[in-house]
Amino acid sequence: MTVSADYHRLAKEAGNRLKAYILTYASGATGVFFLALSGDRAVGYGWHEIYLLIFALLMFVLTVVLCLYELHIDARRFFFVAKQLESPETAQDWSKNDRYKKLCIRLIYGSYVTVALGTISSVLFLVARITG
Repeated sequence: MTVSADYHRLAKEAGNRLKAYILTYASGATGVFFLALSGDRAVGYGWHEIYLLIFALLMFVLTVVLCLYELHIDARRFFFVAKQLESPETAQDWSKNDRYKKLCIRLIYGSYVTVALGTISSVLFLVARITG
């Protein structure tokens, strides 16, 4: 294995760990909302707090969906790469791999945006509860 391949492997492992952290964070944050909304706690929320909660919840759920879909696309891409490597060089077509890679990058950055927006909305909600 070449040094370049080692770094590609390490980058992939780091990306998978980061994806797992984001997925765990977004899943856990979604569960926290059930605590915030259970019992009589939700009765005293103002309309702006309710909208912040709903927006944050939607962003965290969207983050989970984007991460899971990205994992699915990544698995399909690696299966496709394996099939192309099994084919003779003259029959290999890598155009589909480029589409998979571009889609994965868009999904990854999309999950960063949605988790950031969900976190900001959650912080704004908490600030509103503390100061209100």
